[in-house]
Amino acid sequence: MAVEIYVHKMTEHMATAKVIRWLVKEGDAVVSGQAILEVETEKAVVELEASASGVLKGIRPGVLEGSEVRVGETIAFIAERDESVPALSPLAPTPAQPERQGAPSDRRGTLDTSLRATPVARRVAKELAVELRLVQGTGRDGCIREEDVRAFAALQGRGVGESSKATPKLTPEVGPGATPDTAGAWLELSPTQRTTGRRMLESVRTAPQFVLSTDVDMSRVLAMRGASQQDTRTEDAGGVSITSVVVKATALTLKTHPRLNASYVDGRIWLHEPINVGVAVGGDMGLYVPVVLAADQKALSEIEREIRALQEKARKMHFSEKDLLGGTFTISNLGMHGVDRFAAIINPPQSAILAMGRIRKLPVFNGDDRLVCRPMVTLSLTIDHRVMDGLHGARFLGDLKAILEEPGALLA
Repeated sequence: MAVEIYVHKMTEHMATAKVIRWLVKEGDAVVSGQAILEVETEKAVVELEASASGVLKGIRPGVLEGSEVRVGETIAFIAERDESVPALSPLAPTPAQPERQGAPSDRRGTLDTSLRATPVARRVAKELAVELRLVQGTGRDGCIREEDVRAFAALQGRGVGESSKATPKLTPEVGPGATPDTAGAWLELSPTQRTTGRRMLESVRTAPQFVLSTDVDMSRVLAMRGASQQDTRTEDAGGVSITSVVVKATALTLKTHPRLNASYVDGRIWLHEPINVGVAVGGDMGLYVPVVLAADQKALSEIEREIRALQEKARKMHFSEKDLLGGTFTISNLGMHGVDRFAAIINPPQSAILAMGRIRKLPVFNGDDRLVCRPMVTLSLTIDHRVMDGLHGARFLGDLKAILEEPGALLA
């Protein structure tokens, strides 16, 4: 029986995705799990994978580079080689459809289709009088993105020889309410930054949030990792990062505190069975939250491998669809950036988020009331007061602190 191919919903508010390219051709054999299509969402470039093995058939007319498809809309099938599939109606054109080969170019910018560039990058290049062949692409396989074009356009006005690495576009002009002698510059947001801004605004508007904090002695964690306690800046010492340790410890703690692994939905609380921990990863173009699925069931070394792979994907802004799906709790670690403590905003529809600062040596009193120096970290838990009260949050933090200060259970 033929299996439908469609774009899955990868974020709470995702409605459409833009086709980047087909990775296989109609009539090609594919196997389950094989990447078959690249699409661009507001969050990242994502590879869609085949959900079955067979032959790619019946690609919907119009599902080409630059076309926009709706979530859940059938765009092709995987079937047996001699199996027939339904004929799909052509995809309705959208204003974002790309220019096709042979389209006229003008002197304001090139439409050279021999170059790898996203449709938006081609349009912006035309608007800004940028020759695409001169732009260094930072996307997958050197693909030129909108940010590359805008960066190049800005650099053209700053002189020759400067790097064309993607930077935000600054447009000098008079801002709202400004007088001519108070001119400034507009800073354009990436699609990811716009999406994150909308979601965070929704979060603070709809969820009553408050923050609980505790300081944790990380001496035994550092010893377990084989890291030097004389230099707590060496996060990768011992082969396992502090982030991986905290992910594992958090996942184990969530097993006994289900309200923190929950969502508030229409006046009721949905307790998620899987414990899928999202790890916030920031970049110049925005914030991503790839997910470690079933983190409570994985060994510490496995979590470390997954986080490293996800960080590399975030650097390239290129994920598989499963990387961004299913998160039930989020951890944000800014310790490597020198931040001591901070309060994070809940990632809706989750009910809590854990913020982690840097490990720093602080004077503390030990059990004998003697003042000693210990590597301490501040953990700050933001919770949705509709789902739990302060007591739930305090108990969670207390149990998480206990695991991190006696981390033997993390090696099980």
